Amino acid sequence: MIKKISLAVSAALLFSSTAMAADNIVIGVEKSYVPYFTELAEQFNKGKDFKVEVAATSMFDLLAALPTQKGNIADIFMIPNDRIGELADQHLITPANFTINGFTKAATDAATYNGQTYMLPMSTDTTLFLYNKDMVTEVPKTLKEIPPSEWAAKFTDFYFTGGLFMTNGGYIFQDNNPENIGLNNEGSIKAGLAAQSLYKSGVGHWTLMQDDTVAYDIMMKYFMEGKLKAIINGPWAIADIEKSGVNVGAAPIPSWDGSYPYKALTGTKGMTINGYSSNKDGANAFIKFMATPENAQKWYSMTREVSPSLSVKYEEGSLHKAIFDATNIGQPMPSIPEFMKVWGPMKTALAQIAQGQDTKAVLDAAVETIEIDIEDM
Repeated sequence: MIKKISLAVSAALLFSSTAMAADNIVIGVEKSYVPYFTELAEQFNKGKDFKVEVAATSMFDLLAALPTQKGNIADIFMIPNDRIGELADQHLITPANFTINGFTKAATDAATYNGQTYMLPMSTDTTLFLYNKDMVTEVPKTLKEIPPSEWAAKFTDFYFTGGLFMTNGGYIFQDNNPENIGLNNEGSIKAGLAAQSLYKSGVGHWTLMQDDTVAYDIMMKYFMEGKLKAIINGPWAIADIEKSGVNVGAAPIPSWDGSYPYKALTGTKGMTINGYSSNKDGANAFIKFMATPENAQKWYSMTREVSPSLSVKYEEGSLHKAIFDATNIGQPMPSIPEFMKVWGPMKTALAQIAQGQDTKAVLDAAVETIEIDIEDM
């Protein structure tokens, strides 16, 4: 039978009645990933009594349609790990029926919710210490030792600032327990004061970057014009930096002062199974088929996205090796649904810290708001 599909999802997910037979599997992925999954599907389909088909669709369009479409949508699709808890609680995704092995601890943790694996990790990303190799011969051991005039970071954004909290002894949720929030503990207050010291330094770009709406553009402009030796940013910025002529290098972000490692927030994307799929056994069989070192290497080779598989080899000194190393030691964004309540209050708190308000007071207020929002879930 033909499965109905939401208009929010690409029309490419519409198939003939043969392709959409009840036992067949549909994989919905971004257009750029279609060649990879098509190649694997062709290998997997040999000798099977059901077939795997691949369709191009926007990940976020598919996820937006999922609550209403449920089983009338792709059987297998890609999700970011911070959506796992929310989707699992709504029974919109189902746990894998096998254990994944051979991935970094960060990616394995990111794929897990309530002790069950919901996602096969495919690619991982995080922020890095990007530096001008013509101005920096050796990556410093700590951020604190770098004069504020020589570097920048968008510390008004919790995605960029999360690692600053970790490297000073703060945390988000202790052991993923939303009842134990550490964003206003002693270490987090120290992190807030560290960020505030940069904004209070009197250095021009830090003063301008108090305004979160322009902070990223200012940071990039100053770095690409050779006015800064280093910035904290993600690999997505590399292409523009290289076009500007900067000889850019990348490394995991150094500790703030040597007290704790800088555990940058990391995100992992991976493949999961629709909780309403009519062929969960077949979907599990395909996910398990994918979960090999050879297919992880193929993913990296075909997409150039960094795989968290421990089997993939990255050239020493390369950008991709820096990304892998950083994500290997990073802090996975929590998969529990309560994490979504952190972003707004922390954005407000970080803006207030940058503007010179009392660090402890604004972090206390942020945590109180987070706690109330979690109670209201």
